[in-house]
This record gives sequence, C-alpha cells and structure tokens, in this order.
Amino acid sequence: MHYQRLPKGYLALTVVYLVTGASIAASMVFSLLLFLSLEQGLLMKLMFGGLALVFEVGKFYIWYEIGERISRRDATGAFKALCFYVVLAALSIAGSVGGINAATNTLLEGDAAKVSEVQSYNDKIAGLEREIEINEQAAQAYIDMKRIANGMKDMLDRNIELRQRQDALRHERDQVAMTSQSSLMGLMSSLAEGLGWPLSRVQFGIVAMLSMLLDFFAAFFIALLGEELRFRRNLKQAPPSATPINASAEDAPVVPTRPDYYHDVVSKLRTGDVRCAKGAVARLLAKPMAEVEDVFHWLQQDDIVYRKPNQHFALKG
Repeated sequence: MHYQRLPKGYLALTVVYLVTGASIAASMVFSLLLFLSLEQGLLMKLMFGGLALVFEVGKFYIWYEIGERISRRDATGAFKALCFYVVLAALSIAGSVGGINAATNTLLEGDAAKVSEVQSYNDKIAGLEREIEINEQAAQAYIDMKRIANGMKDMLDRNIELRQRQDALRHERDQVAMTSQSSLMGLMSSLAEGLGWPLSRVQFGIVAMLSMLLDFFAAFFIALLGEELRFRRNLKQAPPSATPINASAEDAPVVPTRPDYYHDVVSKLRTGDVRCAKGAVARLLAKPMAEVEDVFHWLQQDDIVYRKPNQHFALKG
C-alpha cells in the first residue's frame, strides 16, 4: 500500500525548532568563548564576538542553501555552497574547540588550585608531626636522665597542643578535598588512566569530539527543517487533483479547460511577440498573477515551456 507523505505536526516541528535553536546557540556560545578570550578591550571583544556570530549564522544558512540547490538539481551551485560551508564549518569547529578548551582550562585551573591547597595542608600537618616526634625524643631523653619532673610536663602539654592543631588542619583539608575535583576533571582523569594518554591529549580529544558532534547535530536538524519547508511550499504550489477522491472507476477524469486566450498566448510566445516570463504574459493579458500561474502550468503540461535551474521559464525548441 502506498502512503502519502504528510506535513509534520506542530509538536514535531516545535521539538525540531527547539533542538535546532539550542544547538545553534550552544555553537555560538562556544565560539564566542574563544573569540572573546583573545582580547581584553571592549571594542575588540565586540568585533571578535560579531565575527563569531557572522561565521555561525552564515554557516548554518549555507547548509540550508545547499538543500535548496540540490532540490533545484543545481549540482554546480550545490558544490560551490558545500565548499564555502566546509571552510566556515572548519573555522566554527576550531572556534568551538578553542572555546570549550578555554572553559575546561578554567575548571582545571580551579582543580589544580584546590589540589595545591590540599597539599599545603598536608605539608603543615607533616611539619607538626615532625615537631611532635622531636618532642617525644626529647621527653625520652629526660626519662633517661631521670629529670621527668623538670621538663617532661612542658613537652607533653606542647604535644597535646600540636595534636589539636593537627586535627584542626585535617578537618580543613578534608573540607577542601571534598570539592577538590570537578566531575569533568574526574572523567578526563579516568580516561587518561584507562587509555594511558596524557591528560592534555584526553582533554583535546573530548572537546574536539563535542565540537564536531554539536556542528553535525545542528546541521542535521537544519537540513530537516529545510526539507520540511520545501515540502510544504511544493504542497501549496501543487495543482489540485483533477479526479475527486471518492470518484468511482467508471467516472471519467475531469480535465481542466484552457481559457479562450490560451492559444493566442502560445502563438505569441512562439513568434517571439512576448517574452517567456510571467510578468510579460500578465501585462499582455492584463490578468492577475494567480491566473498567469495557471497558464504557465498548462504550458508546462503541454510541453511548450520548461523551468530552468534558476526557476525561470524558457520556450522549448
């Protein structure tokens, strides 16, 4: 059984528009992160930010234009647009890689600072432990010299104080260590250990993959929207069926009749008295453009004119 293609419903189109918009917005944000980090001055930030937006908007419109040219069977135009898209997509992916890399570097720097803070606490605790050991050695010396009453009490009191400071430092260190590593840092560290790669290589691989997936994801949904728009446009332009849906097999098909002036138009087109263009025919007949559209539809059906790749009409022969 043959199923006719129907336009997508409002729910499906709403989802597609939301996903497409989110993908394009994310791609723009990551490109802006890179371009805005290049300069500190407000004017240069505005210039680079505008440049990033132009690249992103132009890239996605070109992908839509590729679909338009393919639908018109304009292979040369589609190839030129594809080449331009590849250039802009490469710039966009590079910008997204740099933007995501800048964002992850910020997270990694924060993680590194917290790791250094934890290490500082460990060093302080180790220093106190060494002082406690020295005091214990001195206390043992007092015991050996039978001078417990003279110096032993002061050293024990000092060790108790040092133990309390150690406990306080351990508590502070544990509070920092609980939030010392972000989830992204943990993921990259695990991958680096599992693959045996340096952390920098894992970081670049993740951001490059995310950037390319983001671009391909947005391009796919833009192509989907373009195809839906072309389908709806062609559906509106398609002539109504000459045969009623509920007609029986014995009913003869209804053939639309040409107007009285139709053959006069054909004659003038063939003699060159009027250009093969809708506007010229409309002026000749003094008719509205909607009626002229029907005339050209009949001319195409009668194999008198054909539509060129640029959507203009030309006389056959």
